Amino acid sequence: MASLVDLYIVFLAANYNGKCNIIMYKTTSKTSLFLASCMLSIILLSLVSSVILYRQIDNLQTGAVNTDTVDFINEFELELMNTSELFSGAYKADSLPKVNQEFDRHFSNIVDRTTGFVLLEQQYPDLNEKINVALFSENISRIQEIVYDQASSGKYHLFQAQHLFSELIVELHNFQKNWGYHNQDMLSTKQRNTLLSFQNSVLLIFVTFIVGILMVIYLFSNNRKLLDLQRTLEKRVYVRTKELNNSNSNLLLEIKERQKTEEALTKSRLAAELAHKKIQHQNNFDALTKLANRNLFMESFNDASKRADRNKTLVGVLFLDLDRFKYVNDTLGHSIGDDLLKEAALRIQDVLRSTDTAARFGGDEFAVVLSDIDQMNTVELIVGRILKTLVNPFRLSGNDAFVSASIGISMYPTDGDNYETLIRKADSAMYKAKDAGSNNYQFFTQQMDLEASERRLLEASLYKAVEEKQFSLEYQPVYAANNSKISAFESLIFWNHATQGKISADKFIPLAEEIGLILPIGQWMLSQACEAASLWLKGGSESFIMSVNISSRQFQNCDMAQQIDDVLNETGLEAKYLMIEITESLLIFDNKQTLEQLKKIRKMGVRIAIDDFGTGYSSLSFLKKYPITTLKLDKSIIAEINIDLEDNELIKGIISMAANLNLNVIAEGVETKEQAAFLVENSCGFIQGKYFSPPVSSDKILDILHTAEQKIVNSIEEGVLA
Repeated sequence: MASLVDLYIVFLAANYNGKCNIIMYKTTSKTSLFLASCMLSIILLSLVSSVILYRQIDNLQTGAVNTDTVDFINEFELELMNTSELFSGAYKADSLPKVNQEFDRHFSNIVDRTTGFVLLEQQYPDLNEKINVALFSENISRIQEIVYDQASSGKYHLFQAQHLFSELIVELHNFQKNWGYHNQDMLSTKQRNTLLSFQNSVLLIFVTFIVGILMVIYLFSNNRKLLDLQRTLEKRVYVRTKELNNSNSNLLLEIKERQKTEEALTKSRLAAELAHKKIQHQNNFDALTKLANRNLFMESFNDASKRADRNKTLVGVLFLDLDRFKYVNDTLGHSIGDDLLKEAALRIQDVLRSTDTAARFGGDEFAVVLSDIDQMNTVELIVGRILKTLVNPFRLSGNDAFVSASIGISMYPTDGDNYETLIRKADSAMYKAKDAGSNNYQFFTQQMDLEASERRLLEASLYKAVEEKQFSLEYQPVYAANNSKISAFESLIFWNHATQGKISADKFIPLAEEIGLILPIGQWMLSQACEAASLWLKGGSESFIMSVNISSRQFQNCDMAQQIDDVLNETGLEAKYLMIEITESLLIFDNKQTLEQLKKIRKMGVRIAIDDFGTGYSSLSFLKKYPITTLKLDKSIIAEINIDLEDNELIKGIISMAANLNLNVIAEGVETKEQAAFLVENSCGFIQGKYFSPPVSSDKILDILHTAEQKIVNSIEEGVLA
C-alpha cells in the first residue's frame, strides 16, 4: 500500500500546474463486489420463489374435480344416509306425523341435490366417468314414486325403496373411496408444499434484508476509510508538491528566463532576415506594381548588353508613358489610379518574353529591356502587343478607365553604349510619340535629341513666363449667319517669347498642362478676357459673348465654378456675356464632380461649349447629360468641306441634331468662300475663321469691327451671308 501511495504522490506532483490539484484515489473492493453480487442473487431467488408460490396457490385444486365437488358429494352422502334411516321409520304403520315431515324435508333436499348432479355433469363432463349420475336420477325417481304412491306402500315396495337408497349410498361411498379421499390427500399435500414454499420465501427475503443491512454497514465503513485515505493522500500530495515547488522555483525561473532569451533571439533573427529580404526586394522591385525598379532594370540591361556583345545581337530599350493617366488619377482618385498601374503592369508583363524585363520608373512611366534582338521587326511586334493590350478598357471598382501608351524606343549599341544614354534617348522618342498622338510609338532619331533639348529649354522659359506674365490675348470674332453681326469673340492666348517671338497656344499649352502651369495661366487668361469684355460693353459696344477656353486640368485641380464666379464679381461682367469652351476629353470619364461644377456654372447663366466637336470621343450621351449650350465644329472637319463628301454629310447631321436639341453650332476654321457658303446653305448658325477675320489684339477691336462690317457687306453682295 505504501508503494502505491508514493506512486500516486509522484503522479500528482508531475501534474501540478501552480496549485494543488487533488485527484481522487480510486480503488476497487472485491468484497463489496462479492456482497453486491450475493445480494442481487438473493433478490433474484426471492423473486423466482414468489412467482412459483403464486403459481402453486393458483393451481390449488384436485384434477378436473375441485374441492367444492368433493365437499358436495360428502354432504350428499350424509344427507342420503339420514334420509334412508328416516325412510325406515316414516313409512311404518305406527309412524308419527313428525317423522314423516322430517323425512319429506330431507327427501326434498335429496331431490334438489340430484338436480345439482346434473349441473355438475354439465360443468365437468368427465364426472360421469367417476360416478353414475343417471343412476341417481333413476333411483330417486323410483323412490319418489314409491313414497308418494299409496298403492305401493306394501312391504315389497318399502324394501325396494330401501334397496334403492342403499345402492345410491354404495355408489357415493365408492366415489369417495376411489376419488374423494385421494383428492383430499393431494390437496393436503399441495397445501403443505405451498406452506413450505411460503416459509422458504419469507426466510429468503429475511436473509436478503439482513445481507443488505450488512452490506450497507460495510460500504459505509469502507467509504469512511476511503475518505480518510483521500484526505491523507491530499495532505501528503500538498506537502510534497509544496516541497517540490520550493526546491525547483529557482530552476523554473531560470528555465523561463532562458526561454524568453531564446524566443527574443529567434524573433530578432527572423526580423533581421525579413528586414534583409525586404531591403533586397525594395532595392530591386517596385512596391506597387511588383515590377523591377531602376536598380534591377539597370542590372538586366547590363546582362543583356554583355550577351549582345558576345552574340552580335541588339538590345531594345523601351520608355513607356500612359496617356491620360493623370486625368484618371485626378478624377477617379489615387487608389483607382494605383489599381490601374498594377493592372497595366500585369498586362505589360504578360505580353513580354521570358528573357525581357519590365520596370516601373515612377508615376505612370515604365521601361522595358528587350534582349537578344536579331531583327528590328521583333521590337515592333512586341511594342504592338503592348499598345494593343493597354488600349483595352480598365474595369476598376465599377468604373471604366481608358488609357493608351506612348512608347519611345532606343537600340543598343546603335543609339548608345550605356544605360543612361539609351534611357534618355528612349524618353525623347516617347515625347515624339506623344506629339504624334496617343497609342503610338517612335524609334529614336538624332532630330529627337535636338527637339528634346528645345523642349527642355522651352519648359524652363515657361516657368519664367508665368512669373513675368509674358502672355497676351487676341480675339477672333464669331459671326451670326442670320443677321451678319458679330455675336461673340473667342479669346486666344499667345506667349511673347524673348527670342522665339509670339508662340501660339497649341505649342505651349500642352506643355503647361503637363508640368502643372496651366492653373495660373488659365486663371490669368479668364481674368483678362472678362475684364476686356466688361470694358468694351461698358464703352457702348453692342452685346456680344466672350468665349474663353478652359483646360480639363483646371476642372480637375480647382473649383472652376467658384473661380468663374469670383472673376465675374471682380470684373463686373455679367454671366450671360461669358461662354467657356471645354473639350470632349473632360466628359469622357463621366465624373460626378465635373458634372456638378458644370451645372453650377450653367446655373449662373454662363454658356458652355464643346470645342473641337466631331473628333475624339464625340457621344450623344454627353449632350443629353451635361448642360451644353453650343457645339464648335472642329476646323479639321471644316477643312474637308467639298473635298470629302462624308465630312459634308457629317456636318449636315451635326447641324440637324443640334437644332433638334436646341443647341447652337459654331463652325471654326472657315478660310474659304466655299466653306462659308456651304455652312450658310445648311443652316449653320455661327461662323468663325480667317476668311472673315484673324485673331486681333484688344487695341484693334474697333478696327476689326469696321473691317468685319465691310467683310460682311462684301459677303452679302457675293451671296455668302444672308
